[in-house]
Amino acid sequence: MVSSKCLLGCSMLVLAPIVANAAGTYYTGSYKSPQERNRYTEKNYTTNQGTIYTQGTTYRRGYGAPAGSVSTDQVITLAAPQTNCPTTTYTPQIHQGLTFGASLSHEIAEWQFDMKQAGSILHYDNIHWNVFDANAKYIFGSSTPVQIDAGFRYGMQFGKSYMIDDDMTNGGYAYGVFEGNNSLGQAITVDVIGHAISTGSSSGGSMMGFNAGLGLTNAFKMGNLRITPSVGYRYLKYKLDTKENYGLAITTSNSGNTCISPEGSDEIQCDGGMLFFASDGNGNIIATSQILGGRENADENGDGYVDISGIKIPVGATYINMMDTYYYQQPSTSHSYEVEWSGPYVALDAVYDINQNNNVNARIELGLPGYTSTGDQPYRVDWQHPKSVEDKADMFSGLHLGLGANYMTALTDSVSLSVGFTYDYYKISGADANTYLNANYYETRYNALLVAYQALGVSEEQMLATDAIAADIAQIRSDCPGWVCNTGNEVNSFYKSMGIRVGLNTKF
Repeated sequence: MVSSKCLLGCSMLVLAPIVANAAGTYYTGSYKSPQERNRYTEKNYTTNQGTIYTQGTTYRRGYGAPAGSVSTDQVITLAAPQTNCPTTTYTPQIHQGLTFGASLSHEIAEWQFDMKQAGSILHYDNIHWNVFDANAKYIFGSSTPVQIDAGFRYGMQFGKSYMIDDDMTNGGYAYGVFEGNNSLGQAITVDVIGHAISTGSSSGGSMMGFNAGLGLTNAFKMGNLRITPSVGYRYLKYKLDTKENYGLAITTSNSGNTCISPEGSDEIQCDGGMLFFASDGNGNIIATSQILGGRENADENGDGYVDISGIKIPVGATYINMMDTYYYQQPSTSHSYEVEWSGPYVALDAVYDINQNNNVNARIELGLPGYTSTGDQPYRVDWQHPKSVEDKADMFSGLHLGLGANYMTALTDSVSLSVGFTYDYYKISGADANTYLNANYYETRYNALLVAYQALGVSEEQMLATDAIAADIAQIRSDCPGWVCNTGNEVNSFYKSMGIRVGLNTKF
């Protein structure tokens, strides 16, 4: 609080010219008082010591006053007033003790993972979170320039976003290898590729996180800028579900003439594949063959269109299997994923004090988290439930970049309002993938084939040599002990979010 003495001193400085002007001693304007009897001129000079020199002609002091001469050269010395006015330099007052804050924020996020060998990409786009977070910080005394801080956040998914499960962009997935006849009756060996893509809506998700850190309070100072380095641990978990999923699947092959490019175009078109089965008339399978609808890679009719050839059915075939060529819709939960990022970090917090009531602060954080993603796809009858897949990477394998900035203004001596933004980016490369297969599904199919072949007098060894499906199941059982398939260095994943926030901070 500025003292009354100081205010009085400052007031005297302001009023001094007014008082002098009223006395008519060194007025230099063009105004002429009606009380003035004689014309005069005057010049004033001021020094740092407050001395005023006046030069002028003889004049009368006032109308009706006794006549008298005044020296035309006078020296008037004014004593410099002594004041204790405060300077404008601001010295930040560092709060020691406990500080608590709470805020609400709205974030927009995206999560994606892709698989190298499986050729699959899955991503949730435009995820909206409404997030509540609380944080506390305790700054020890100046003799111990250390602070501890901790935070907790909980978010709920707002509105509806969309998921895309893409098994096309990365080339599709291996369906199998078949030997059979093409449309011309020629024996061929074909690598069959499955392609699928689906999109569904996501809502009702949740997220939770916490962090704890230890810092060196104001370890670096530059004027009103204070910087605190810290180390700590951060954990983030979110859960996303998909419903109302709609998709298309088709099985093709890149072998032979099943894929063509129309003339003058870089477009690629592939026909779907089919399986033809024959029997001995008693319901026993005696042969299988594979054929793909072929396209002519030329404009044979000269009409500007590539001609599609007919599909020839092998002799003796009694039914056709379209393999994975179909449309599907899944109204209930089709995908459910719970993802965790957790690990250590280093951070820098900077505070710039504008004045005693306002400041801006910023944070940059670099972390090395681990990664775990656990998924369930209930419509996959060939997978276990509720845990169908699990992708993992150890701590220090990932990367986290966190940025934040806030403007704070004091509402009272102990409460401040803050507004700002946040940005987070998490990334992992080469996580291991585990797929939990449904043992009952595979064993039931294998045993059914074995019974059918044994009824024909065919041994299991002969069945494995001639039946591609039986051989494939046997290979999976060998490669996946306990019906858990592990593929190392398979998954790449990232999560990013950006948000705006408003909150209150209280000092205790």
